[in-house]
Amino acid sequence: MRYSSTIVFSLSLLHSSYAFVGRNHFYSTIPSRKHVSLGRARRISSSSSSSSLFVLQNTNDASQFDSLLDQVKLREAVTFLRQHPDTPLTKDRWIKIFTAIEERTRNAEENTENLRADFPLESAARNEMTAMYQTLRDQNHLQLYGAVSTMTEGSHSIPPPVMEEILGLPMQALTPQATNTIWIAGVLTATVEAFVSLASGIDFNALVLLTLLGAAMDRILLNGALFETYLKLFSPGVQQKILKHEANHLFAAYLLGCPVEGIVLSAWAALQDRRFGSRQVTAGTSFFDPELSKAINSGGQRLTRALIDRYSIIVMAGIAAEADQFGRADGGAGDEMALVAFLSRLNGNQRGTTTWDAAAIKNQARCGALQATLMMREYKPAYDALVDALEAGGKLGDCIYAIEKAARDYNLKPMQGPVGYLLEESDGQVKWDPEWKPELKKEEPILVQQQAAPAQSLEESLEVLREYRVSAEKRLQEIEQQLEELKD
Repeated sequence: MRYSSTIVFSLSLLHSSYAFVGRNHFYSTIPSRKHVSLGRARRISSSSSSSSLFVLQNTNDASQFDSLLDQVKLREAVTFLRQHPDTPLTKDRWIKIFTAIEERTRNAEENTENLRADFPLESAARNEMTAMYQTLRDQNHLQLYGAVSTMTEGSHSIPPPVMEEILGLPMQALTPQATNTIWIAGVLTATVEAFVSLASGIDFNALVLLTLLGAAMDRILLNGALFETYLKLFSPGVQQKILKHEANHLFAAYLLGCPVEGIVLSAWAALQDRRFGSRQVTAGTSFFDPELSKAINSGGQRLTRALIDRYSIIVMAGIAAEADQFGRADGGAGDEMALVAFLSRLNGNQRGTTTWDAAAIKNQARCGALQATLMMREYKPAYDALVDALEAGGKLGDCIYAIEKAARDYNLKPMQGPVGYLLEESDGQVKWDPEWKPELKKEEPILVQQQAAPAQSLEESLEVLREYRVSAEKRLQEIEQQLEELKD
């Protein structure tokens, strides 16, 4: 089964790239065709619940805040929320916040049909979105947003056997596999055309040509939505894979503190979203990394390994979810292609000595997949809640609400430290140790030498005592005189 999926990364290097999930092994650049995605998402009515997720005091009239959100005035809404931190966030208002984020970024000035690869990435819409996420986190509404910086520490080298030991998965599970859905659909279509030709006398070649023409028009006018719906009939199980694949892209970005703009799970949904429709994709997650965007815009001179790692984790999260949840990844070849394109373009534009050749890129992909899988397992209740929200047709607000509600229901907290260390031994081998802890440097006690009093002779000591005696006798005389005066 081969299907199309994408992450729209808000980076200048990847503005024009999109991911095709199909029969590609690690880092193959062979393009694949689209396949089944999910049907049209059904929106959850936010008016069905007015219960508050957080206990807040309603000390101000929040109608102005609601009005700003309804008008998609995100910047003004951020200002209002900062000035009124006690604004109660009911589920209805929660959904409104993220609906405004989706609308603001969907209709932003940079989302044009002729989007250029070098189009500036930082925009007013994305800055406002980032400010809203940050404000909600500062006010403790987003408990898991930015909750993870890393799941492992130590060596960046991850040999396949070590990866298999940590995850309990064979490396083959993390390599997108081929499926026969398109072949089956093609054979069935050709059989039907042959019967129609025999029954009607219409030339078989003409029917084939009409089919190909219809597919081309569907691709151009409807983003391949009709063909996607047709192929879905031959592999209904792929719906769950796409859903969990895209859910983990969103989940990884959220845990790593990258604002999520939106998510689509079908060609029909992508067709109506300017962030995805212009890229002709059928499933995708759009997020923004402000720090990475600034580093890229600086020519890569401010690009750190931490930023590269964060990007790699989000890219590989979809493959990680499929492998962990289903035992193999059918989709994700396009994600690998996106990572290859990103890392390859860093050569010569980055400080340091890292050369992103095939071996380095494969190792970086393993790093990303490892971290993404461990994150998903560490916060599984929140991930499962996110999947349920998407499966019910929820939009971005429903997804974030589900994550944060699960965080409170299951007492999920930000990571305080890595779950394990990759230790490079003296012979160059790398081993995994979840128990190892770095040794804390012990501070040496500071010895303060007390200054000794200068030595005195016997005569000097006696003289000092005589002075104390005279002083004491004088004081006693004064006390006796005062007592006599009191008697008189």
